[in-house]
Parts: sequence; structure tokens; C-alpha cells
Amino acid sequence: MAASICSSFNNDMVIDIFARLPVKTLLRFKSVSKPLLSLITNPKFISSHLHQSTKNSSLVFHFSHNEFPIAMLYYTEPTTLHAVHIPSSMKDYSFKPRIHIKGSCGGLLYMEMFFGCCVFHYGLWNPATRQFKKIEEPQQCINLLSEGFCHSSKINDYKLVRTGYFLYPATPRTRYDRRRVDSVVRALVFSWRKDSWRTVEDGALLGGSFSDPVTVKGDLYWKVSREGNYLASEELVLAFDSSNDVFRRIELPGLINQSNPSYTTTITEFKGSLGLLVFLEYSSNSGFDFWVLNESRTGGNNRCCWRRLLTVGTLSKIGRPISAWRCKIILKNLMGENSFFLYDPISQEIIDVPILSDNVYDYVETLASVDGTK
Repeated sequence: MAASICSSFNNDMVIDIFARLPVKTLLRFKSVSKPLLSLITNPKFISSHLHQSTKNSSLVFHFSHNEFPIAMLYYTEPTTLHAVHIPSSMKDYSFKPRIHIKGSCGGLLYMEMFFGCCVFHYGLWNPATRQFKKIEEPQQCINLLSEGFCHSSKINDYKLVRTGYFLYPATPRTRYDRRRVDSVVRALVFSWRKDSWRTVEDGALLGGSFSDPVTVKGDLYWKVSREGNYLASEELVLAFDSSNDVFRRIELPGLINQSNPSYTTTITEFKGSLGLLVFLEYSSNSGFDFWVLNESRTGGNNRCCWRRLLTVGTLSKIGRPISAWRCKIILKNLMGENSFFLYDPISQEIIDVPILSDNVYDYVETLASVDGTK
């Protein structure tokens, strides 16, 4: 029956219809017929389905639970929460793992898992398909400065990026000596497609204090704070081009008084561009400015221009802006609780998110396997 259904439509129509279905439904169809199995496992269809999923992203929170070490909460509508627990494949030790989500991109989660006091692993998890895979550690040891996880649709690859100072081995056959650190910042890049690590050296790499990473159109961005002249703190953005494994630096808007410690800046993704939230700490309201980066690349040159998109004055609730989602601003409640609320700058509506959590991530469903394309 399924074969006759597929033959009665042209391929483009079938792909468009199936690409709008949830992953759970598509997984059931895989056992219906060989034509449907072939369609759903086709890399082009998986990419098309992911493209559709990005239009309906969710917010993902994680928290401790008495029975399960961690549970995911999908926040799709103001009143809809869906809990998803970790698969049993993660629990391969007698200890219950403590899990720290370190990145979410393209439907896969990059996670750090601790078993007991000393044993830990890194892994990729697809909550929609419940697949999990451990990531082999690179042979090179590093004094870590930053980490980031991204997905490039241009080359259909997920990448994990670590920057820091390389450590020298004490001897060729012994452990690394943490007292002997290279003075050059380098990067280790893991490719999901190749299932391997490579070293990247780039003059744009720099040291400092890194923010949590942000992904925009598959590229990674960090806000970096470092000591400048006369011990004044300077901030800039370090970007990673996931298609070419190249780094670049981006200056922040010149109108921001970065030397004023009362202001905090946070980068975020907004409608396919890099956004910058500027918040006045210790203020009696939740007012903030929101800037957006216009970035163009022509002839190998990058042109960057910031523009102030909006200024938000006093709000009825006090919160610190931490991110943007579906044209709304996510603010963390500053009234003593680890809860959040959404602010719609157009309607000025405030929506409470009744979840106690430390972190929030953008998430979309995908059929992509954690094992790569091999």
C-alpha cells in the first residue's frame, strides 16, 4: 500500500509532505515498506526534514530527577511541556551519570557525562531517535579555553571545536605535564562525518575569558573578554567558519561603554544573524538594548556592521536577557528563582516559563544518526 501511495505522487510532493512529519511518526514508517525506508534514510531527505524542523524549534531545559539522572523538557507552546528521559545506553556503569549539556545544534546534543568521581565521557545524543554515541577523546591534551558544537548544512557535518593551549608530554610514553603549556592558542576540531579530530592553527585565535557559544547559520561565535591596555577589559567576538575551519574576529559596537562594569553583554542568535543583548546590572528594571550584526563576505573579505534593533525600557518583571527565541527575548528571573520568562517586543507580552533550571537551549528534531554518514 505504501508503495502505491509513493508512486501516486511525484517525488517532490512526497518529500515535502513527509518532511513536515515528526521524527516519531517517520520512525514508525520505516518498517512499513522498502520505498518508505529508502526515502526516510536518504541523506537529502534528512536534510530537508531538518530544514523544516528549524521552523518549529523548541526550548530545552534539563534538571535533576529522583528516578532519572536527567530529563529533557521541550517547551513548544506557552502551556505545553514534554518530558523525555535519557536512554539506557548511557547508563553503562553502576553509577547514575551526572549529565551536563554543553551544546545543542541541528537536532543533536553534545553532552558531558560523569560517572562517580573520576570517570567521564563525552557523547552525542539524538533525543528524537534516542540514539547515543560516545566521542573518542583526541590524543592531544589541551588546557581548555572554550568549547562549541555546531552543524554546517553546507557540508552536512556536525563539528565539535575546542580551543586552548596544548600540553607537552613529560616523556614520549608518559602522561602530559600540565606545567609545560604551549604559548600559542590552537583548536581541536572533531568532524561527525569523518569521526576524527584535526588540529587547526589560526592567527585569529586568542586567549581570554569565553562566553557560552552561539551558533548562527552553522557557524560558532563566542564573546571573549581579555585584559587590554592599562588593565582595562576589552571584549570582542571570535567566530568559527564551520565549512572551512577558519576563525575570525569581530569588534563589538563602538557605542557600548565596555569599560563600565555595570553593563553586561550577551550574544545570541536572532533570525539568522548574531545578536547582542546589553543589560544594565543592578537596575530597578529589566531595560536592555538589542543589537544585530550585519555581516557580508565578498571576495574573501568580511564586512561587519552593528545596528541597534530596539531599546526595551521598564518591564513589569525583573530579569536578565540571556537569549532570543522565535522573535522573543528569553530573560532569567532575578527574583531569587532559576526560572525564565519570554518577552515579545512587538506585543510587549510577558509569558512565564514555569521551569527551574540553570540553562536553556534551542532544539529541533532530526533524523540524523549520531554515527555520522559512514
